Amino acid sequence: MDDQRIDRLLEAVLSVAADLDLERILARIVSAACDLVDARYAALGVIDEDGEALSAFVHHGVSEPVVRAIGHLPRGQGILGLLIEQPTPIRLDDLTQHPSSFGFPPNHPPMHAFLGTPIRVREQVFGNLYLTEKRDGGAFTEEDEDLVVGLAAVAGAAIANARLLGEARRRESWRTAVLEIAEAVLGGSPIGEVRQQVTALGAGLLDASSATLVERYEEGLWVLATVGDGPDPGFLAITETPARTTLEQGEPVRAPHGPIFDRASLWAPVHADGRVVAAIGVGREEPFTAAEEQLLVAFGTQVAFAWSFERAQREVQSLRLIEDRERIGRDLHDTVIQRLFATGLSLQASIRRCDGVPEVAERLERAVDEIDETVREIRSTIFALQSAGQTARGIRSRLLEIVDEVGGPLPRSPRVRFDGPVDAVVSPAIAEHLLPVTREALTNVVKHARATDVEVELRVDQQQLELRVVDDGVGLPADTATGGFGLGNLQERAARLGGALELSVGRSGRGTAVRLTVPLSSP
Repeated sequence: MDDQRIDRLLEAVLSVAADLDLERILARIVSAACDLVDARYAALGVIDEDGEALSAFVHHGVSEPVVRAIGHLPRGQGILGLLIEQPTPIRLDDLTQHPSSFGFPPNHPPMHAFLGTPIRVREQVFGNLYLTEKRDGGAFTEEDEDLVVGLAAVAGAAIANARLLGEARRRESWRTAVLEIAEAVLGGSPIGEVRQQVTALGAGLLDASSATLVERYEEGLWVLATVGDGPDPGFLAITETPARTTLEQGEPVRAPHGPIFDRASLWAPVHADGRVVAAIGVGREEPFTAAEEQLLVAFGTQVAFAWSFERAQREVQSLRLIEDRERIGRDLHDTVIQRLFATGLSLQASIRRCDGVPEVAERLERAVDEIDETVREIRSTIFALQSAGQTARGIRSRLLEIVDEVGGPLPRSPRVRFDGPVDAVVSPAIAEHLLPVTREALTNVVKHARATDVEVELRVDQQQLELRVVDDGVGLPADTATGGFGLGNLQERAARLGGALELSVGRSGRGTAVRLTVPLSSP
């Protein structure tokens, strides 16, 4: 081997070893290999985890217009597949004459002389280096083979270093992401913001273009948060998905293509309190590796404390509120109602003295009626406080949670009113549909209404339940059918309960009013 070729080899070694980014290293390897043996074309095929095909193909020498005209890149068939099956150097004068030759696709430049060698990283075959077409038109020599094999050995070491650096960076990103979630949770951030942060950090962790956080919901999924071009928050009527499999089986799933991201996806479970409470999914054009799967699973395991902490925090707050509710209820009953009764009796006595002044008597009677109505409202409030103290997870508290979670993006928090013994008379069967209807109606307001004022009212009496969600937004389009904006799903739920869903214009002729009525005798 002459001094000039030794110098070339040293230059190639220095070029490959001068970088620690894996993608740039692969590009430098194929470029240095071409210069080293005077080849027109070079490529490096990365072998997939199964060891049966190519998962990536880095090439040099073929122009981009020709690459686009060829179409898909090689997958590891023919001579390329032979090198995968038998990872030893191969040198051919004319690859088209070899029995394993697979042929070239249309628009592919002609190639004859061939030299290939495996690249090993810690005794494992990482990929294969291919060179074709000597610039002088001749065949590759034994000396060329020795040079390329030497370059492949150096390339293997450089790739190993780049992998170690990449792994260290991913672990540092993982620790940073987990710490950010912990700071948000301990800092008292709303659970909706925490979930959005979990989703965004999951996407950044794996360089994904999209990410979504979902939970199981009837015959589909409920999207809790999303980044990129993932689905909007709300109900997603998809049953057969990798996400659903992860939620049901508690195992990570990698898929080359899925209905949610429309590209390669990776899903990992989020466990809390011994069960799968959610699944985090990421999507991008390049397939995910086993190492990335383990990284996302570890991330899902660590961020699960956000769900457990939120639940514990909610229970502690509920316990603190019980004593306050009982005290307020006693004060209302023992002080406020008694004073109102005394005032009402005094006014009734005054009415009897106003026989000659009918206008005054009429005003006093109206005042007595208003006092009676006020007493009824206070009694309803006392009952609500007692019910909330008895069950911290009643309809009231669960509906308030939905309002806080979904109504976060609104300029002002929605006003919520309850009338009647809601927790006592609303059965679990009705609640199963009532709460999703509230969530869907509020989601429509947030996404479409551009509203500044929203009111949610839940009223029950002996016969029926009435839910109203009223906003002052832009209202429904004139041509909106009942099936739009998720209204078909709401009407289906109302029908299941034997009730009805009505849409009308909101107060003062603005916005939209959604009214659900359900008989309390509904099965």
